[in-house]
Amino acid sequence: MGIHNRMISPFYISHPFTLFMYYTALFSCIFIFKNPFIILSLFTACCLMAMCYSGMDKFLKSMKWIVLIGAAVLALNILLVHKGSSVMFYLFKNPITKEALIYGLYNMLMLMSVMTAFISFNTLLDSSKFLYLFSNILPKTSFVFDMALRYIPLFKKRASDLAAVQSVNSGKVNKSVREKIQTYGIYLKALTSWTLEEGMDTALSLKVKNYGTFNKVHYARYRYTLRDILLLSVFMAFTLFIYIAAILGNTGFTYYPVTASVGLKDFNLVLYGVTVLVIYLPFINEGIASLKRGFVKLWLQKR
Repeated sequence: MGIHNRMISPFYISHPFTLFMYYTALFSCIFIFKNPFIILSLFTACCLMAMCYSGMDKFLKSMKWIVLIGAAVLALNILLVHKGSSVMFYLFKNPITKEALIYGLYNMLMLMSVMTAFISFNTLLDSSKFLYLFSNILPKTSFVFDMALRYIPLFKKRASDLAAVQSVNSGKVNKSVREKIQTYGIYLKALTSWTLEEGMDTALSLKVKNYGTFNKVHYARYRYTLRDILLLSVFMAFTLFIYIAAILGNTGFTYYPVTASVGLKDFNLVLYGVTVLVIYLPFINEGIASLKRGFVKLWLQKR
């Protein structure tokens, strides 16, 4: 479940546009920075965000296939790319180079960072918040994108619910292949009917709320607080700073023909420090809020 009480989490209850700008900064860093050490730090932040806000169970379930995809990308890069000057060994008369290995690790971490970031993204920016942000500007596009984000998790949840009900109602444990195929067909039929029925209900609900017009209403109204304004200013300024650094050529990294040192020096060290400070800002915010709650609790106990 993530945080035990999400309503006391200062970052979870932030304004949707503040959350969106944080992920804009995060994804910008993932795609702009080429240094594998910085990408590793970003991947760590994505994992902590997923564990903190989506829960350990959801994080571990998602990481099973995320790690498999990352390992496949790494293996393909090592086996198919033969550029580089440092040959480690030969496999089927093809050179396996250190540069291809390091570049494969970079691609693996970048892809895994993006997929891991979407775990917490779906939790923090849920359907109502996403539509609140973009339904005025792009009503159809935002609605389709929101449906795409929530379709697979929702379909899996409903399938597990149906399987749990069926396992309780059915007393037979060992089934033949034919019976299993029939059972899965029943699941698919029920899921399709359930999805179509809810789609009609959702369409009627959106029509009643005047979706796609300027007179529509939202489930919740969000107001900017001083914390939202400060965080939003930091994320927007940092995103602009990152793009300026990329234009000036300070975010690149050389992999071929000889891999450069992953060590950070001069401006790159400053850039890395600012990046870590901003990307890990939600955890700093949560830590300060936890300390405040602890001091208030101690003060109340003494009184």
